[in-house]
Amino acid sequence: MLNTRSLLFLAQVHPTLTARICALSDVLDAAGITIQVTAGLRTAAEQDALYAQGRTAPGKIVTNAQGFQSNHVIGCAVDVVPEDATGQADWNPSHPSWTKIVALAPTYGLRDGKSWNDLPHLELVEVPPEPTEAIQELAKAEGIQAVWEELSIPETA
Repeated sequence: MLNTRSLLFLAQVHPTLTARICALSDVLDAAGITIQVTAGLRTAAEQDALYAQGRTAPGKIVTNAQGFQSNHVIGCAVDVVPEDATGQADWNPSHPSWTKIVALAPTYGLRDGKSWNDLPHLELVEVPPEPTEAIQELAKAEGIQAVWEELSIPETA
């Protein structure tokens, strides 16, 4: 079952993404795997700050996407992590829970970020892996609701 913090993150992203993550979570729960949503919608400034990590700010590099180059900024991506037995986030990518999450994601219309070394990342398959310039400009000018309408993402899980 998703915790309160996870549900708060999901309340800010596209409703179809929320429905798909909840459905995935239900199936994982039945298999004894609980997930947490650790990130959802980000502002361009938040994305830029993440991009700066390991480059111009302390920390390790965690993303190659600046500003509007991330599907987080258009509300079409979340980051998830399985919990360990104590309810804490298990960031060990060799844990079998990660394999199960990645294996099930496509069944729920989700693309994982494993191929570009962003294992916790899940996004809607209907969106390009990186927002196009046109989508980025639309997001800047008119906001994410306009992007969602432009992308014609189905309103069902």
